[in-house]
Amino acid sequence: MKKNYNFKLNKISILLLLLSSSLFAQVNDENFDGLTPNLRGLDYTTNGIRFQQIAPNVISQMASLSEASTFIITPTSSDLGLLFNIDNSGTISGPNIGAFDYRIGSADGSEFKMVSMEADMSANPASNGYAFTATATGYIDGVSVVSDIIDFTISDNNGTITYTKDAIPAANGGTLTFSEAWSNIDEIRFTGGNSSSISLLMIDQLNFSPPNTLSIVDNTLDSNITIFPNPTKDIVTIDFAVTTVYNIKVHSILGELVFEKDNIMDNKYSFQLNQPAGLYIISLITENEQLQLKLIKE
Repeated sequence: MKKNYNFKLNKISILLLLLSSSLFAQVNDENFDGLTPNLRGLDYTTNGIRFQQIAPNVISQMASLSEASTFIITPTSSDLGLLFNIDNSGTISGPNIGAFDYRIGSADGSEFKMVSMEADMSANPASNGYAFTATATGYIDGVSVVSDIIDFTISDNNGTITYTKDAIPAANGGTLTFSEAWSNIDEIRFTGGNSSSISLLMIDQLNFSPPNTLSIVDNTLDSNITIFPNPTKDIVTIDFAVTTVYNIKVHSILGELVFEKDNIMDNKYSFQLNQPAGLYIISLITENEQLQLKLIKE
């Protein structure tokens, strides 16, 4: 069943988005079975999801299809998936060779939580040059915030992605389940391979949820408050626009308090964020009001 995520914003304030135009997910779960078997080019959008094959990009493209003999996640002709790197003739006999970059993101740039998907790098023999390892990286506004390496030949529950391989020994496909670290992204990229490898990636049963947010309160603080640089590598400066007494709290996207400072009375304040790369929420608190700002640490 497809889930649509539409939100009515009454009189609450949402996070002030400094780099994105929208926070809540507009992507929908997708199993591709409503499509027809067809070539889909290098940039294809359906159901609020944008799929891109950045590389290889010379003699191949994407396609919605079923291929039971090669991909365990599409075992019947009626069960379609989306295949990256199919030959332009519509067969998988001559896919393009080279490093790969396959992308899945929201069509409008809004954030989402990646829950799970089926993924398969084919049952072709490794001796023929086929790749079965990929790096999955989550991005927000073009900045990497979470990453994990997946070996499709063996189940693995370490890291931020749990991969449950199908029990068929010759298969190299199964289910990817994503941890909370993948809760606020707008794109996933699968990358890997080299100049001589062949990479086939079939995906199916994409499941999304709305992004996680910290609790949000009514806000009437000056909307001219800014933080810079954003993204930042180290030092963060907050320009309060007006002078008043502020408390600052910085949380990771998982809700962990990583920095706080009380009773700031200057109109500008700088601090060092000694934390890993990722997405952080800065809460600016006065006696009766609160504003939350999004910060990306590179």
